[in-house]
Amino acid sequence: MKYKTILILILAINLIFGCAKKEETESKNMEQIYKEEGVPVEISKVKPEMFILELPFSATLTDLYQSSASAMIGGRIEKVLVKVGDYVEKDQVLVTFPEDAPAGQYKQAKAGFDLAKSTYERMKKLYEIGGISLQDLENVETQYKVAAANFDASSQMLKVRAPISGYVTAVNVKETESVRAETQLVTISQRGKMKARIWANEAEICQIERGQQATAIWNNKEFSGKVVEVSSSKDMMKRAFGVDLEFDNEDCMCKSGVIAEIKIDVYENPKALLVPRKIINTDENGKYVFVVNNDKAEKRYVKIGKENDYLEVISGLNINDAVVVKGNNKLSDGMKVKVIK
Repeated sequence: MKYKTILILILAINLIFGCAKKEETESKNMEQIYKEEGVPVEISKVKPEMFILELPFSATLTDLYQSSASAMIGGRIEKVLVKVGDYVEKDQVLVTFPEDAPAGQYKQAKAGFDLAKSTYERMKKLYEIGGISLQDLENVETQYKVAAANFDASSQMLKVRAPISGYVTAVNVKETESVRAETQLVTISQRGKMKARIWANEAEICQIERGQQATAIWNNKEFSGKVVEVSSSKDMMKRAFGVDLEFDNEDCMCKSGVIAEIKIDVYENPKALLVPRKIINTDENGKYVFVVNNDKAEKRYVKIGKENDYLEVISGLNINDAVVVKGNNKLSDGMKVKVIK
């Protein structure tokens, strides 16, 4: 039994040392192969490319020109004269209240207007034949104008009109429904353009300028636009800077009130030299990449400019340089390489 145990131990030791020697031999073989044939690498030739740096935001898109017609008095709605999708002209009547609505005082205002009008017309004829003085006529005319203004104000309370020309995008009431004063009844929009406001922090606002191109993305559709206004002071409630943008919506594909992804192009270089972020290495002297030069790896220090998924190299690389994109983790300066496709 003791003899068998010793035999097993000897076999185990031989096996361990044999595997280690095999691994050492294989390692030496790989090092020898790299030394003789070169470390296999993949390269990419540096060439000028378009580089755009975008700042992402999220914002609500609304029609650029939009206004709501609100109730000036509370009471029961008599008629709703429009529906969503209708085109209306400015001052067109949209919603009416009954003429006997107490808050409107329409009948009293109309009676006063009718009396003042008939009085003015009668006094005007008397003035023409010399029956009254000019001052008397002017006094009556003033009373007539006041009564006309009162009647018009009362009429506007009962007949809610469109504040702007455009398309009806929302009708918030129904006939016979009771509403309170200042209730928004109808919303009207001019739908050719959209607007949005984003909020930028201190780092972002330094990169945003008026006139920069922007894109709004909603429902897999893109709408081109630009920055139209940049706040110069921080909003203390938001703790950020407001930025206003406008977007084209010529086909009216975008709906007012939707939340869209906003991207602002804050930097553009049409001839940038770009490298993937993953191939950048760093040592005590800075950032570097490996370039293949005469079948050898050359350690090349680079200066980085703007960054996104790729890095913009502003010095250290030239057009047509063969930058190592795979296998660079096995390289050192001057090492022989073998470019594989």
